[in-house]
Amino acid sequence: MWLRKDRAEPSAKPVLTGLDVLLRPAEFSDYGQWAEIRARNMSYLKPFEPAWPAGCLTPEFFKRRVERLEQERLKDQTYGFLIFTKNGDLIGGININNVTRGAGQMASLGYWIDEGHQGKGLMDQSCRLVLTHAFSTLGLARMNAATLVHNEKSRNMLLRLGFTEEGFAKNYIQINGRRQDHVLYGLPAEDFLRAA
Repeated sequence: MWLRKDRAEPSAKPVLTGLDVLLRPAEFSDYGQWAEIRARNMSYLKPFEPAWPAGCLTPEFFKRRVERLEQERLKDQTYGFLIFTKNGDLIGGININNVTRGAGQMASLGYWIDEGHQGKGLMDQSCRLVLTHAFSTLGLARMNAATLVHNEKSRNMLLRLGFTEEGFAKNYIQINGRRQDHVLYGLPAEDFLRAA
């Protein structure tokens, strides 16, 4: 059974280690790798993400992002991680977003990965690490996820992780400059932890 909490303790920055990946919050020193991978994957990622603002690959933008994510972590609102291979190469990112305490005890999962690292099981592994952290350490009772209707890779991954398709949301989130339909998924903590 998971540990239900009204508020997570703002402990030291979490580092999650798997067989092939290491996840940790972004640091200013990650800017070079982050800017390179985001620039290289721009045309691949844009159809799946909110519109990229002007200057989104600058050091100033990254610094603001790192600072915002740290403030949100300390407030128990968002837990952001960069995904690295064991040799230190940055390959993606994953977030626990919109943490809700009280009766809800839930959050939303968001993620992206370098196109060249797709299909290797690295995002599955990263999601499992983050879900374990969300349920076992943060004490969340449920994780939500939403994906574009045509994003079959993401939909299949969520099903492999144990998520259940729960509905359809018309014009749900702004993606690539326009509101788009999404398929909604949910995963109760007890289902994930029982299967782990």
